[in-house]
Amino acid sequence: MKSISKIFFAFMILISFSSLESCTYIKKADSGIRKAFGSVNRFQRQQKLYSRRLGLDEKNNSEKQGEGDENRMVRNPIQQKNMINDYGYLFEGINGYNPGVIVNYSNSDSTSNVFEIESEKFKSIQPNREVFGWHPYWMGNRWTNYPFELLSTISYFSYNVNPRTGLSSNPSQIEDWKTTAMIDSAKVKNTRVLLTVSLQGKTNQDQFLTNELLWNNLYQDVSKLILERNADGVDLNFEDLPFGLKSEFTDFVDGFDQYLTLQFQNNNRENPFISLTLPAHKDREHFDIKRLDAFIDLFIIMGYDYNGTSSPDAVSPLQSEGVFSLKNTVEYFKEKNINVNKTILALPYYGILWNINPSGEDDFKASIERKLTYSEIKNNFLDNEDVGSEVELDPISMSKIYRAAFEDNSIKEIHYDDAFTLSKKYDYAMNNNFQGVGIWALGYDNGNDELWNLIENYFSTDIAVFNDPISEVNGFPIKFAESLVVQKDVFIAIIIYFVLALVTAFVLILSDWRIRDSIIKNSINQLIVIFIGFILLIPLVVFVREILDKGGFFIKSSWEIYIGFFVGLLVFFVSSKLKWNNTLEKP
Repeated sequence: MKSISKIFFAFMILISFSSLESCTYIKKADSGIRKAFGSVNRFQRQQKLYSRRLGLDEKNNSEKQGEGDENRMVRNPIQQKNMINDYGYLFEGINGYNPGVIVNYSNSDSTSNVFEIESEKFKSIQPNREVFGWHPYWMGNRWTNYPFELLSTISYFSYNVNPRTGLSSNPSQIEDWKTTAMIDSAKVKNTRVLLTVSLQGKTNQDQFLTNELLWNNLYQDVSKLILERNADGVDLNFEDLPFGLKSEFTDFVDGFDQYLTLQFQNNNRENPFISLTLPAHKDREHFDIKRLDAFIDLFIIMGYDYNGTSSPDAVSPLQSEGVFSLKNTVEYFKEKNINVNKTILALPYYGILWNINPSGEDDFKASIERKLTYSEIKNNFLDNEDVGSEVELDPISMSKIYRAAFEDNSIKEIHYDDAFTLSKKYDYAMNNNFQGVGIWALGYDNGNDELWNLIENYFSTDIAVFNDPISEVNGFPIKFAESLVVQKDVFIAIIIYFVLALVTAFVLILSDWRIRDSIIKNSINQLIVIFIGFILLIPLVVFVREILDKGGFFIKSSWEIYIGFFVGLLVFFVSSKLKWNNTLEKP
C-alpha cells in the first residue's frame, strides 16, 4: 500500500507541474479569443471581399460566371474617377487646407458685431451637460453658422507655442483672436470661451518644458490675451508628450493655473477655466491624471485618429479588431481613476478617403488620399448621384463605410461617422457617466443640421435615455470571450484543479481490484481507460513537447494527438502487465 501511495503522489506532482508549466492549449484558446479582436489583419480579409464584389474571383472559374451579379459593386467609368481625382474639393478650394493640417489664415472681423443664426430653432443644452467644440482659425467666418446655445464651451484653435521663446509662433491668428466677433457672439449665448494653447512634437516639448523661464513668457502673454477679450480660460493641447517630462508638464499646468487665477482675481473675475486634451492611445500614459486633477476643470479625451496608414479602418472605432478603440481608451482612463464627472469624449466630424488599387491576383494595396470633412463627404459623395456607390455600417467599429468601384478595378473607400454612428458613441460616453462630448471640429459639418439636431436631442433634455451600444452589438458569446480574456488566470486555475480532481478520482477507482479485473476482462472497458488516459496525459505530452522545442527539436502540434494516444496505449499496456494483486491484497 505504501508503494502505491508513493506512486500516486509522484504522479500527482508530475501532473501538477506539467499542468502549471504547459498551458499551451489554454494559451491557444486565449490567443484565439484575442484573434477575434486583434491579431487578424482585417484588411487581408477585406481583400477577398473586394475581389468577390468586383468579380475578380470568378475570372478563373467560368462555371460561376453570371452568378451573384446582384451582389457585385457597380463599376463606374474611369472618367468619374478622374473627375474625383482632379476635382478641387470645394472645402479645400475655399480654405486651402487639409482638416488635419494647420495653415495660415487671416481675418479682421469687427468686435462690434454679434452674429446669430436667423432661423434659430435649437433648444439650449442642460447646464449639467458639456458640449465642447473647437473652432480652428482656418474655418474663418463659418462660426456665424454655429448655434451657440448648443455649445457649453467653444475654444479658439489655436495659440501655437514657439518652444524657443514661449510666445506665439502664429501672430496673424492671434490678431484674429483679438478682433473676432465670435467671442462676443458666444458670450451672448452664455457659451464659455477658451483659447487653445498647443504644442506638438517631442523635441519641442523637451525644449519648452525644461525651461521654466519660457513658461512665464507664455503665462503672461496668454493671460493678457484672455483678459483683453473677456474670455474664460485656456484649453491645453500638448501632444507627443515625452514620458520623461511627465512631472515637468504637471508642474507647468500647476503654474499656469496659479498665474491665471491671480490675474483673474486682480481683475475681479471668477477663477479661470482650464481644460486638457488627452490622447486616445499614443503617449496617454505620460499624463499624471491623479496630480492633474487638482488643476484641470475638464478632461477631454480625443476619441479619433485611431486609423493606420496602410489598412482602411475607422477613424473613431467604438470597438476594434486591433488593440485600440474608444472602448479601450475609456477603460484605460477609468482604470487611472479619471474623474468621469468632469470628463468628455471628443468625436470627429471628418472621415478618411482611401485609394484601394489591385496589385496582383486577389491582392490590393491601400493608401490614404486625404481627410474629408463631414460636409465634403455628404455633399460630394453621399449626395452625388452620378457615381454608383454603396454605404454599409460596420457594427463592430460602429462607423459608416462608403465605397465606389471603377473600371480599372480600383476602389475609393471612405470611413466616417454620421448622426447614427455618433449617437451610439454619445450613448457610450454617457453610459460611462461622462459629462458630455466634444466636436473636432466646428464647421466641418457646414450647412448640415443633422449633427446639431442630434446634440439637441441628447443634451437639451434631462430625461434622455442612453443605451449601452456595446451590449447591443456584442451579445453573450463576445461578452463571455472578453471575460475569459480578462479572467484567464482564474479559468486556467479552475481547469488545472479540475484535471487534478479527475486524476485523483481515476487513481482511486483503479485501487479497487474488482474494477481492475473488470477492465482487464472487458475490451470495451479497456478502450474507455485508454481514452481517459489519453485525455489526462495531454498536459504531460504538451509539457514534453515544450521541453523539446526549447532544445531545438520541434514537433508539429498535430503530432501531439498521436503521441498522447500511443502514450495512453503504452501506459495501459504496462499497467495491465503489473502484478497488482501482489501489491493490493484482495479481501
